[in-house]
Amino acid sequence: MKRQRWARSSTWVAVGMLVGLHASAWSMCSEDLGSLTNGRSARPAARPTVTLDAPASDPVQQLSPTEQLASLVKEAVLRSNQIGAARLIADASLDDVVEARGAELPRLTVGGTVGQQMQAINGGNRDATLNASGGFSLGGVLWDAGRTAALTAYRKELSNAARFSLQAAQEQVALETISAALERARYRQQAQVYQQFSRKMACLVDALTQIVAEDRGRASELVQARKSQLQAELSRDAAMAQGRQAEIRLRKLVGDQVALGEGYPVSLVQTPNPDEVRLLMRRAGDVMQIQAQADAGERFAKAAEAATRPQLSWVANSSLSKVGDVKAVSVTAGVSISHTLFDGRAAESAAAAAAKRAMATRQQYEETIKLRQARITEIHDVAETSMDRARRYVEVLKDSERVRTATFQQWSQLGKRSLFDVMSSESDHFGLRVAYVNALFDGYQANAQLRSLAGGLTAWLGVGAVQAN
Repeated sequence: MKRQRWARSSTWVAVGMLVGLHASAWSMCSEDLGSLTNGRSARPAARPTVTLDAPASDPVQQLSPTEQLASLVKEAVLRSNQIGAARLIADASLDDVVEARGAELPRLTVGGTVGQQMQAINGGNRDATLNASGGFSLGGVLWDAGRTAALTAYRKELSNAARFSLQAAQEQVALETISAALERARYRQQAQVYQQFSRKMACLVDALTQIVAEDRGRASELVQARKSQLQAELSRDAAMAQGRQAEIRLRKLVGDQVALGEGYPVSLVQTPNPDEVRLLMRRAGDVMQIQAQADAGERFAKAAEAATRPQLSWVANSSLSKVGDVKAVSVTAGVSISHTLFDGRAAESAAAAAAKRAMATRQQYEETIKLRQARITEIHDVAETSMDRARRYVEVLKDSERVRTATFQQWSQLGKRSLFDVMSSESDHFGLRVAYVNALFDGYQANAQLRSLAGGLTAWLGVGAVQAN
């Protein structure tokens, strides 16, 4: 009887020790529970752990999220060689317009010669005399069926196309910069979630290490907890690696000297109205570029057709020559007409080809509009779906928080749940947090694309007039 009482007493002592160890596990790891409830766990506070972040005392931290993005995009525009090349091409196209306009003005040319003139008659006496002549010519086009005006308009439209190409290049750089910044923030938040998951598993490993020291039958739970901890660390390291790659892309665009504060992604939380995007999409740089190219093609077709018509010009010439002691002056003024009667239908074929190219460019423009409208509908659906999914994850995370808290309490304090239930609830909860982060940043990316499709990113950020190097 004494042996039985001693055995029962030893059993209760062992149970008490295990309960105490479970309570210790609860005190070690419960601080991770409920710290970010009501959906706040899905949006962990960003920590400045990379060198691109601004220090807490930096003025960048005082800027609004939109101002931070504007500063980032402005620096990318200043550094972009692509934009610099587009600006040079736009400037060159303005010189082409000046050249084309010069053909509409009268042309004045001057010339002259000075030299010795020698004559020999029948091999006899040779006579050398000074020969000098000079004169000028002034002329212009009276009528050319509008060819010169059409060529000037053609150059103007090409200049517009180059200017819109510059605008499109700025928009492309802006979207690329914002996308890289958003991806960097996405993976940083993912890494923070996985870090918290890893820390929670580390707490369980520490607690189970003490439990297994008293109860070897719980060794499998310790192995499972260590496995979950290693998996969380692998996921964290993978997210950090992707974040570093996104930061490399961002640094390529903005350099190393630009500081970036916190919270800038929330400036893209609002989804633009699709009807407004469709209304503004025709103002996008790439769309207006194609439209200008189509207009240029039509102007060139008119010029090519006018080349088949007669051309009427006026001309005035004056010359002065001196041979020896003999002087001569001549003055000529009049009107000239020229027209090609036969050239193997070269001019007519050139005009027909120009007209067909203009029609082809116009159809490309219409096709671009159709594709842009479909793309806007698609991206808007992605944005709405992503943001709705993120809002619903917040509600799911509230329930998940309650489940994981209750499960951990039941395991650590009451012994009614297994460790596998605890790890399952933890894995499910942190998986939901990562899914929330992904849904939220999918929405941010889609909203940025919508503004870009409407040609509004640079205008929205107020960096459209930035001059690139």
